[in-house]
Order: sequence, then structure tokens, then C-alpha cells
Amino acid sequence: KHALLLTPEFFNSLCVTPLYLSLRDSDSGYYWCAVEIGGTETPDDKDYLYLTVSADPAVSVINSRVSGQEGGSVSAQCLYRAEYQNKQKNWCRFKDGSCFTVGKTTTSQNSAVLVSDDEKGSVSVEMRGLQKSDAGWYWFSAGDVGVTVHLTVTERPSKETTCSGTEKPKESQQFCLSHN
Repeated sequence: KHALLLTPEFFNSLCVTPLYLSLRDSDSGYYWCAVEIGGTETPDDKDYLYLTVSADPAVSVINSRVSGQEGGSVSAQCLYRAEYQNKQKNWCRFKDGSCFTVGKTTTSQNSAVLVSDDEKGSVSVEMRGLQKSDAGWYWFSAGDVGVTVHLTVTERPSKETTCSGTEKPKESQQFCLSHN
């Protein structure tokens, strides 16, 4: 009836990203999550969570997967309902738990993150100077509710220069094309 997807990131960062298909309001309720590391007799660790299914989620994102090139930038647009207007908004990285807050520009090791709230239901996140290490799962939250976004960072193509020249008796011409 439903599908549950455990991403490879789970094994690296203990982050589980569930993907349920065809959920209805009636699917709201408590669910168990268990991890089996050793044998199959008993789970090694388990916990439960309460899942709320809503046709109008408290927070959402325009794109749940975004990508950019190394050195470039990427943007994510996050939406929230009116009752969350005065709640704190954060953009957090699962990998290390670091969070970026609305209204503050945070710069570290050649990359910058700017989180801005239009106070009308939309938060924009801009990440500049992308590095391969920026790739992974992020979490946008407004108050105590949130939604995940996956960032892929691709290698920047190497710069190529192509030149061609012509020799004439009294002049020399050379044309070079360069692209990234």
C-alpha cells in the first residue's frame, strides 16, 4: 500500500528520509522505525514517531531536490502557513547539525548561506560558493515543523581554450574561444 525509502545517507549520517506514496489524512498516527545492524532476530535500535498527513502542510518547498556546480550558487524556496509567520525559520544541514537562521548571512570556508523571509509565507535560501562537501540533506523548519531538501553539487567543468590561427604573408590572426 505504501512505500518507505531509506536513503544511503541514513548509513552515513543516521538520517532517514521516508518517502510515502498515496498518503491520506487517515494515515496519520504513530509509526515505528527500527534499525537492524546485527542479526535478524531483534532490532538493534528502535523508536517511534507521530506522522501527520495534511493536504495543506504547515511547511513545504518548491523543489525537494536542488543542484548546483562547484563554485556556483543554488537557491531553495520554502513556504509556510500564516500561523508560522512569527516562528523562527532555520535552514539546517543533517550532516553536521549546523543551522542558518533567517536574517543572518553565514560565511565559512568560501561558501555563504543567506536565509531571507518575505514575512508573507515564503523563505528564500541562497547558498553561494558551493563546494562538494555542501552536498547532502538539508532541513527547512518554521517553529517545530519542517521539510527536507536534497542538494547535489556537481563538478565545475574545466576551462577549455581552443585557438586557431591563419598565417598570411604580412599579418597573423589568431582567434581563441574560451568557455567554462
